Amino acid sequence: MKRKVQQSRRAGLVAFTVLTAGLSVALSAVPPASAQGMAVLPGTGGVAQAAASQAQAAAAAVLCNAPWFRSGSHVQMEGDGVMPMSIRMTLRDVVRSPSGCRAQLEVNSKSALSALMGPPVITNQVHEVVIERGAPEAQTSIESQHAVINARARYARMYGEAAFRGKGVFNYAGLDLREGTTLEGETFESSVSLKVYPLGADEAVSTMDAQRATIHIGSRHVGKRQLIDTLMGRKECQPISYEKRTSLGQLMIGGELVQAEPTVMHVTDWYCPADAFVLRTEVRQGDKVQRVDVTALERDTQAP
Repeated sequence: MKRKVQQSRRAGLVAFTVLTAGLSVALSAVPPASAQGMAVLPGTGGVAQAAASQAQAAAAAVLCNAPWFRSGSHVQMEGDGVMPMSIRMTLRDVVRSPSGCRAQLEVNSKSALSALMGPPVITNQVHEVVIERGAPEAQTSIESQHAVINARARYARMYGEAAFRGKGVFNYAGLDLREGTTLEGETFESSVSLKVYPLGADEAVSTMDAQRATIHIGSRHVGKRQLIDTLMGRKECQPISYEKRTSLGQLMIGGELVQAEPTVMHVTDWYCPADAFVLRTEVRQGDKVQRVDVTALERDTQAP
C-alpha cells in the first residue's frame, strides 16, 4: 500500500507539473484579438447612436469584440519538444456587457514529459471567465474562480479547483505594434488545489496545493511583419518576443512543502492580424526549443 501511495504521489507531482504547464500555455497563449467596433443600429438618432456605440466599444474589453469570441468557437493547438501537448479550447455561453463579457471556457488537453516516455496526462478544465475593461485607458482584466479540474495520469487521477486572474494579459489589441515598439510586461496569478486518488479508488491518498503560482511576462519587443508558413497556411504575421518566468510558489504535497524552482523561458508569439490570433508560439528554455501551433480556429458565425 505504501508503494502505491508513493507511486500516486510521484505520478501526481509529475502530472501537477504537466497540468500547470498545460494551463499556462492554454491561458497565456490565448492571444489578444484585433479591435472590432460595435455595430450602429439603424433608426433615428443615427449620429447620437453612433457616438454612444463607439464610446461603449472603446470602454468594453477589446477581446470580447473579437470575431472568434463567440459561443461554440474553438481553438486546437499542438505542441512538440520536451513537453508534447494537444490542447483544445472551446467557448460557451458568451454574454456581453458594456464593460466586457463573461463566458464558459472548456480546456481539454493531453500533455506529457517526453523524457519519462509514459502515457500523457489527460486534463479537462471548465472555467467561468469574466473579462472587463472599465475605461478606454484601463488594462483589460481577466478572472476565473472555482474552475473545475479533472486530470488523469499513469498511476493517479486528480480532482479539484483552480483560479486565475491578471491584467493586460489579452493586450495586443489596439496597441502600437510597429516594428521596434516595446510593450509593457504583465503578471498573471493562479492557484490550484487538488486531491490525488489512485486509479480505480475513491479514497484520496494525497493533496496538492499551489496558492500563489505566478506567470510574469517581461517587456515584449515587436519585430518586423513578415510572411510565414503556419499550419493554417501562409500568413502575414508579426513576431513579439519576451521573457516568461513561471513560479509555483509554495507547493504543498500531502502537507509537505516542496520547493519548485522557477522556470525561465524565452518566448516569441507570431501574431497574425488577419486572423486576430497568435498562430505560432516558439518557446526556448535553456538549449531546448518547443513550438506550439494553432491547427484549427473555428467560430460559430450564428452564435452571439
